[in-house]
Amino acid sequence: MPPRTPLAPAPSVWRCPQCTTHRSFTTAAPLRQVGPEHPRYIAIPEPPQQTLPDRKFIKGRLPVPRDVFAGSNGKDKASDEWLDAHTRQPQHDVARQPGSREEWKCKMSEMRRRNLREGLASLRVRKTHVERRLNERAEQKQAERAELLNRPEREADRLTAPSHGLDLDTLFSHRPSPADNAARLRTKEDNLAVHAHAALTARLGSLHNLYLNARTFIITPAALDAAVDDAFGSAERPVTFGDEQDSLYGGGVNSASVWAHGRPERVQDMLSRANSMGGSKAMDGVGGFSQINRDRVGRIGEVLTGGKMDEAGR
Repeated sequence: MPPRTPLAPAPSVWRCPQCTTHRSFTTAAPLRQVGPEHPRYIAIPEPPQQTLPDRKFIKGRLPVPRDVFAGSNGKDKASDEWLDAHTRQPQHDVARQPGSREEWKCKMSEMRRRNLREGLASLRVRKTHVERRLNERAEQKQAERAELLNRPEREADRLTAPSHGLDLDTLFSHRPSPADNAARLRTKEDNLAVHAHAALTARLGSLHNLYLNARTFIITPAALDAAVDDAFGSAERPVTFGDEQDSLYGGGVNSASVWAHGRPERVQDMLSRANSMGGSKAMDGVGGFSQINRDRVGRIGEVLTGGKMDEAGR
């Protein structure tokens, strides 16, 4: 009997021929060495892994308190009835020696009864306060929500809404009477006159302000040179800050720093000048009051004359 031909062992793991094929001569990237059916055939940029930081544990925070009044079969644990039943005094008063263990145990029992009564009473007060505050906040939010829901619709929303709620049959088929047309025309004419008068008033005011400010306009090269020399000085005589009397921060006759005039005015200084009515700062606000009164008188004069007044005329 001839010998049997040995069988080839079956492969234990199947491998993709596209991934295992070795190509010696190639310049493609490693991701390009896979076939079109491979999910990585097209290189897609991947963002870095998003890792959310864990919530930091804060030491000393209190856990969510449990409801100590739950499971009392409808009875209030802070009531006198429930406390009297659970903090009863001993029926038999046994003679105890001073400093003995029995005396110490009686003191501990009395302390536990007192702590139970005071603790439940304080917890009831705190729970009532918290519930009342939550109820007030909920009622306030409900009232705000009801006010927003019942608020009348704005005119802009009504005109731009897709559903305007108008009676289209009446709008397209109804013809107003001549009296209604005349009233509508008079209303439109009055509105047009009001808008035209407001536009004319604004234009006249702008022209008057332009006329008042035109005296300081720079329209010639000579005026420009004079303004530059006044603001920055010349090479021979540059603009300096401060003087010998006003040298709070080291300024002098030829100081080149604006801080030589002193520190700038703070908001507190302006408030003190405007609101000082007495005390140690009353005299500090005298100069500020004169400027405020001058501005008020200038505004009153503008209202009475109907025109804008410049700073020199106030």
